[in-house]
Amino acid sequence: MSNKISILMTYLKYKRMHFKNRDELERYQKKQITKQLDFVTSCSGFYGSYKGKPLEELPLMDKKQMMDNFDELNTVGTNREEAMKLAIDSERSRDFSEKLNHITVGLSSGTSDTRGIFLVSDKEKDMWAGYILSKVLYGSILDKYEVAFFMRANSNLYESVSSSNIHFVFYDIYQSVEDNIRRLIEQKPDIIVGQPSILLDLCRYAKDLHPKKVISIAEVLEDSDREIICRAFNVDVIHQVYQCTEGCLATTCDQGTIHLNEDIVFFEKEYLDEKRFIPVITDFTRTSQPIIRYRLNDILVERKDRCPCGSCFTALERIEGREDDVFVFDGKENEEIKVFPDFIRRLVMFSGEVGDYRIVQAEDGSLEVYWDQSSDIRDKFLTELEKMASDRGFIMPAVDFYEYSFDRSRKLKRVESRRKR
Repeated sequence: MSNKISILMTYLKYKRMHFKNRDELERYQKKQITKQLDFVTSCSGFYGSYKGKPLEELPLMDKKQMMDNFDELNTVGTNREEAMKLAIDSERSRDFSEKLNHITVGLSSGTSDTRGIFLVSDKEKDMWAGYILSKVLYGSILDKYEVAFFMRANSNLYESVSSSNIHFVFYDIYQSVEDNIRRLIEQKPDIIVGQPSILLDLCRYAKDLHPKKVISIAEVLEDSDREIICRAFNVDVIHQVYQCTEGCLATTCDQGTIHLNEDIVFFEKEYLDEKRFIPVITDFTRTSQPIIRYRLNDILVERKDRCPCGSCFTALERIEGREDDVFVFDGKENEEIKVFPDFIRRLVMFSGEVGDYRIVQAEDGSLEVYWDQSSDIRDKFLTELEKMASDRGFIMPAVDFYEYSFDRSRKLKRVESRRKR
């Protein structure tokens, strides 16, 4: 059961927390990291041998390693098999209310190959609720809000947001669109939260919906999709919450810029070029399942100029996608040529008015282009691809065009690579 006082206190703490500059922020982070490492190395069997070591000497972690060492790593004595069984049973029954020894158990959506289990205690759940409210509410926590939340799976983690004045309604994306729309129009939400693919569907009903805030989650928000959603709902900004099973990592400010949540997470940056980096995160609020030097599989693009909002938190140009979705082409000198997802998106943009599309690099390196376009636009796409191949020095791949389709049981990826490295 949620502790509303704890949620309120967390909300007020982070709503009032401001840092004058990066030096002040980094001093705060250092203090929090020291406190977190003291706890983790005392309470986690996996980290026990690292007592007294600085953060940089602790091992890098990823989803596979975390699942392989799940029992020794968590600090609440949770068994991986029990946790996985509960998570899968909840997925099948669509009842996400059950806990394991007062611990909320969830399952990642499995965008990468390994599905992950996440653990959250009641205390952490209240902290998360208070923190997320401090980031997404457009007014006071005491105001009334109707929140519509579209997700693959519900959780008592999300339900903890509900209160007497914040009415949270979960919409199961596996239910029929008609039923969800009927309920949504009846609810009249002030805030709509959902994946871009869902928000695009809702655009057809925007005339019956008048949300004050629209929040994109779970999928990469393409610039073209952002413009469509903004126009349909008559809002200036589509906010984003960059959240995964490893934590709430970034949110959008009022200026429309995504900022890393550096008041609760420390980010090491593994740069791929001058702006793109892979985040390695250390969360200094998670204790049940410590997130220490956890290497994500995402590509973030750093914004070099400071955001007009004045925040000293790192600003992002965009969340580009998965590292796995970097296309790899055969070079003319028998080498591999890597092309980031954003450059593939530009091929589409330079081809003309496209609308819905998906571009998949198959295992053999060929491209599968899913869209419903004229032969002129297809020819323009091929011309742009040939130009890129010439400029980058790779061999022009085979390209096949198909009618656009999207499997709703998966996250929408406009750009996806299935080529084995």
